[in-house]
Amino acid sequence: MEKLVFIGDLEPYAAERDGRRRKQYRRLLDQADRYGEMELPEEHPKESTTYMGIAIMNLALAYRLSREERYLIEAKRFMKTVISYEKWGNAHLVNVDLSASWILFGLSLGYDWLKPWLTDRERRRVSEKILRHAQIIFRYRRDTYGDGWSTAFYQNHNWINMTGLAAAGYVLSREEEGSRGAGAAPLYIREAEENFARVFSCLAEDGSNYEGVAYWRYGGMWLFVYAHLLKTQGGKDYFKESGYLKNTFYYRLYQSCGDLRQQMNFGDCHDRHSGHAACVYYKAAAEYKDGFAQRFGNLVIDQFLMEEAVESKVKPGILPEAGFEYLWYDPEVGEKELELLPKVRYFEDLGLLGIRDGWTPEAKVLTIKCGYPGGRKQWETGWRLYREENIRCLSLSHHHPDNLSYIFARGREYLTCEDGYNRNLMPDNHNVILVDGAYTDASDVSDAYMSSAGMRMKEEEPGWEKAYGGRVTVMKEDGPVVIYRGETSGVYPKGLQMEEVSRLLFTDGLEFWVFVDVARSRGRHCYELICNTDREAAAEGEGFVYDMETEPVRYTVFSDKEIKSRSYTQKVESVMTTQEPDKVCRTDICTLSISSANEERQQIFFECFTFRDRGTEVKMEDGSLKVEHGTRRYEFRAGKPGTDPLSMAPIYIKVWDSDGSRRCYDV
Repeated sequence: MEKLVFIGDLEPYAAERDGRRRKQYRRLLDQADRYGEMELPEEHPKESTTYMGIAIMNLALAYRLSREERYLIEAKRFMKTVISYEKWGNAHLVNVDLSASWILFGLSLGYDWLKPWLTDRERRRVSEKILRHAQIIFRYRRDTYGDGWSTAFYQNHNWINMTGLAAAGYVLSREEEGSRGAGAAPLYIREAEENFARVFSCLAEDGSNYEGVAYWRYGGMWLFVYAHLLKTQGGKDYFKESGYLKNTFYYRLYQSCGDLRQQMNFGDCHDRHSGHAACVYYKAAAEYKDGFAQRFGNLVIDQFLMEEAVESKVKPGILPEAGFEYLWYDPEVGEKELELLPKVRYFEDLGLLGIRDGWTPEAKVLTIKCGYPGGRKQWETGWRLYREENIRCLSLSHHHPDNLSYIFARGREYLTCEDGYNRNLMPDNHNVILVDGAYTDASDVSDAYMSSAGMRMKEEEPGWEKAYGGRVTVMKEDGPVVIYRGETSGVYPKGLQMEEVSRLLFTDGLEFWVFVDVARSRGRHCYELICNTDREAAAEGEGFVYDMETEPVRYTVFSDKEIKSRSYTQKVESVMTTQEPDKVCRTDICTLSISSANEERQQIFFECFTFRDRGTEVKMEDGSLKVEHGTRRYEFRAGKPGTDPLSMAPIYIKVWDSDGSRRCYDV
């Protein structure tokens, strides 16, 4: 029985080609046919070439399953092209980063799967090329260990580059005994095993991903690729050991917008459609017998596939993942309807909350976050590795400074929004609370958190990082009522002397939602609420209205001190990759600022989001916010904080039902 790297025995997969995997087989052949129309440059282009590596894998698999000669011819054409290039990659980290590793991965698998159909000369040339580039990547990691992607255990560059090296190692280990490739292979395999042992031990058990959905689908996929590669080669089964792999599907699912096509775009998101990796959904379904993941995977392939392919700016994109889909789809796993899932899910490591009012295409979705930079586990682990081993694994450029920021969407329409892909992060790019216009120590940089950390290290005593970041102090569900409270005073510049910057979220089934924001300092400041939206706000009565297509939303802000408002627009423009400097990501933001009219030591804001045509009434009376909706009444009041340095202003909430019964929440 022939054993192939990454596959094992091909026969069970081939046997289901025209049966239970027929849909996945057609997807694979459709993708393989697309490659026949592609012109390949004779010289390495000034752009990413990641697509060439996965093309070889898809064509090789298509040939092995179909035995149609045209796929073998195309696979050889791509292989000949990439081995003709002296260098892999363009402009930045040539030969040792993403383009090189995608090609190394795909070329290695293509070589292994097609070896019987390659001439002696072709085998020798491909094998030598694999060995040459594996050596370059291996040496680079050894030479730079402790800095850059070599020890960026939380970043996609590490995961992709080390998976490419691992694939080369497994393929070269099958070369003739005594050959250079066979001799070097154990080094590459062990290097990857050591790296990923660290990676999987570092990841958040709840499956949350600090970089956001776009990088979850681009880089996070490779955690599944390596885990599958290692498992099929007889190594450790991380699917059984890793909480991250088990739970991360739900991170992705609960960061979906209402109609599930787009994502709630925290972090660096090239666009709102760069979110789906059906192959990962299928793999999660197969490994954990998860019918919800199977349902989501089928939904993407059956309904969202071409929209994702056309609209997404993350390349190579979803279409070239066809080979993974074929191999990872398990026809034994039955679908489960998403309507059976809870409407609320909380990811503690990142302080991330996702709320839905249902799973229909018109569903309302609200998400909010407050935590440590990169998540608690990464933040604590990163500083420990730095101090104990001088390893710099913290690199948070894809994690924006967005504690207490929130996103709301209904169906496929967004109300509040994020800044997308951004290399010049500004304080008002997110729906946060500003103090004298400031949020973090550093701004107008690509990594606001770590740039700020560098400034803190020069000023603060060791251990300063324990108080940096945010914390969720309340996360409570009571039927449709959800109460969440986060506090993040530690991220503000020390000179502001902030004692509390907190936001409480209250909602009753997303019929409306209220934020109670508390800003408190030893000094006097101007406190400012930022509300970034897709649409401009129109002043109406005491508040503002957003004329959404689904249903107009009213935004009303009350405060215990005098407030003022202003509106303006922001344009965020950033180059997505140094390999293609001419391609720019652009996001337009409509910003509404509500701020102190005068400098204050403490100020309390009540933000009310209601649907204009639902008859919800909001008003301030005797220092309390009062809300009436349907047959229920609600009251929100803030008290005085205690004397403990970590104390927060208590918030008292009362809810009266139609029968006169009352529930009280003290948070």
